[in-house]
Amino acid sequence: MLMSEQTAIDGFEFARMGKSLHGKMEVSRFERLADLLYSNSGQVDYAISGEMDEEGGHLLHIAIAGTLHLRCQRCLGDIEYALDLNASLMLFKDESDLVSIEEEDPDVDGIVVKDKLEILSMIEDEILLDLPFSPRHEACEGKVERESPFSVLKGRI
Repeated sequence: MLMSEQTAIDGFEFARMGKSLHGKMEVSRFERLADLLYSNSGQVDYAISGEMDEEGGHLLHIAIAGTLHLRCQRCLGDIEYALDLNASLMLFKDESDLVSIEEEDPDVDGIVVKDKLEILSMIEDEILLDLPFSPRHEACEGKVERESPFSVLKGRI
C-alpha cells in the first residue's frame, strides 16, 4: 500500500492544528473511477493541508498529480490524462451552514463533515470532479463519419 498509514482524518482538528499529509495512492483503489478508465495502472501523488481562515473557517487544501488512463468515448482507446489539480474545501458541521454560505458566495467549495473524512474517498471525489465529461481523442482513429438521415430529402426540394 502506497498510501500513508493514515486512512481518515478529523477534518476540523486537522485544519485547526494546521496539519499536513502527503503520499501516493494506487489508481486501482478508486472503485468509482473504474468504469471511466482504460487501465487502472499507475498511482497519483497527493497532499492535504489544513488551515483556519480569517473568519475562523476550517479549510482543507488538496493537491493531486499523476496520470490517468481514461477510455476514449469515441474509439474506446486509451487517453493519457494528466492530473494536476488543486482544490480548497471549507468544512461545515451542518447542511444549512453550507447552503447559506454557497448562496452568499457561489465560488466556495464546501462539504458537510459529520465524522472522520476518508482520505481515499475525498481524493477520488476531487479527481471525479476534475475529469472531462466525455473524454475523446482530438483526432480519433475510431471516428465514424455518418451520413445524415436527412440526406435522402436533399434532391426532393
